[in-house]
Amino acid sequence: MDGSFSQAVIKLLKRLNGVNVEDAIKNGCQPFFVDKKQVGLIRGDVWPHLKPFTNTFHQVTSENATKDELKPGVHLHSDLQTYEDRSKAVNEVFEKLREKDAIPCLRGWRHENYFVSQKYADKPLLEVERACTGLLGIIGYGVHINGYTKDKNGQMMMWVGRRSKTKPTFPDMYDNMCAGGLPVGISIKDCVVKECQEEASVSDKVLEKLQFKGTVSYFYEDERGLFPESQFVFDLELPEDFNPVNADGEVGSFEKVTLEELKIKMAGGNFKPNCAAVCLDFLLRHGQIDPDKDPNVSFYVEQMHAPLQTYYGAK
Repeated sequence: MDGSFSQAVIKLLKRLNGVNVEDAIKNGCQPFFVDKKQVGLIRGDVWPHLKPFTNTFHQVTSENATKDELKPGVHLHSDLQTYEDRSKAVNEVFEKLREKDAIPCLRGWRHENYFVSQKYADKPLLEVERACTGLLGIIGYGVHINGYTKDKNGQMMMWVGRRSKTKPTFPDMYDNMCAGGLPVGISIKDCVVKECQEEASVSDKVLEKLQFKGTVSYFYEDERGLFPESQFVFDLELPEDFNPVNADGEVGSFEKVTLEELKIKMAGGNFKPNCAAVCLDFLLRHGQIDPDKDPNVSFYVEQMHAPLQTYYGAK
């Protein structure tokens, strides 16, 4: 199992963290700037849809880059000076593209906004509809919860969810017990509580055992766009007799598995990639992978901690 597991994990992580910003620009992507700060990356197939909206997006080439000291790339129009004006203008563009059904991923409109900034600690420059984030290549944040328990013999068990078949992304794939994007207007902790209650009906009493364990970050690309993402990871020890019950329709079923069974599922190809990475992080932290038996451990750790907040120029 160790050899096949290792190869499956390497394949998964290469897919999950497969975007190199310099290579992406060489292949036709353009940096996306707001107030002279790079906050994203726009693919060559996306720019033609945005180009006609000249009151919102402005392209700077190497020939005219000296004007106003703007770097080559796509800039949000300089007339848009406030958070509110920027948010309104950008979302109106995508609303129009959605009405025309010009970009397939906009069919998955969430009515949920993400903030846009170069670094998480920065003051947000604007907010955009979640379905648009991959089109602009902005950093998205979320929360993931490892729900685990121990049987009467002390063996550790993990609860995994199986996504609803009607989910717009990664339907019917294995997932963490609870997870969700971090939208505008909610704290990380409140988002964790919300997701645990909605997706698994976890009580306030049980949630007292929540423990923040770090982040997992990566940068992947698929048919929808470019996705640099950072997930805030929590462990939650559950009572042995706990049974998760979904309350929002986003989870089709739950299954409690041993950690060896978890590895088999992770290697099987039907695990949502970022959720598998969160499980891998759990396995490493809990001493379930022996670095003397698996020489790829250091590679795993590196690939799960992409320095996203430096990719777009922040130091």
